[in-house]
Amino acid sequence: MFCTVLSRLKSPTNVGMIVRSHVAFGGAQVVFIGDDKPWEFRKGSQSFSRKLEAQCELIFLPDDDAFFVWAAQHDYQTVAIEIDAQAKPLHAFDFPSRAALIVGHEAFGIAPEFLARCDHSVFIPQFGAAACLNVAVSCSIAQYECTRGQGGVQTMNGAKFVGILPE
Repeated sequence: MFCTVLSRLKSPTNVGMIVRSHVAFGGAQVVFIGDDKPWEFRKGSQSFSRKLEAQCELIFLPDDDAFFVWAAQHDYQTVAIEIDAQAKPLHAFDFPSRAALIVGHEAFGIAPEFLARCDHSVFIPQFGAAACLNVAVSCSIAQYECTRGQGGVQTMNGAKFVGILPE
């Protein structure tokens, strides 16, 4: 089981894409950190989420301290997705059974003080000239890796998934 944690994201497009992947990969809560008010899903985010936010439990926390208290209370191990010298490559990381997958601000990433408080950090190896991946792409890749091999894959009907296969 995983939850997805959005630390100070600003782009409705990114939030919408992350929520869509979160639901597709079977995530639990979507946690927003650092917003003065709950995120408002409007046209910009809904065009990418396809209104799937209605299928998520949305949690809004005012600051980092509140998040780490919440994560401990819900028995989540925190896993930051960040390019960092101490991070492990994603493909070599064994995800905990309850992972809080954390992504940071589109331009600044996860603050070093926040990163130091996380249980784990992972990075996605790259092979081309781009300096980094888009935050929604990075989050989706990590969500997939976290759930890969856990069973419960949906059956396909044409170009869509329709039901969960029994394990």
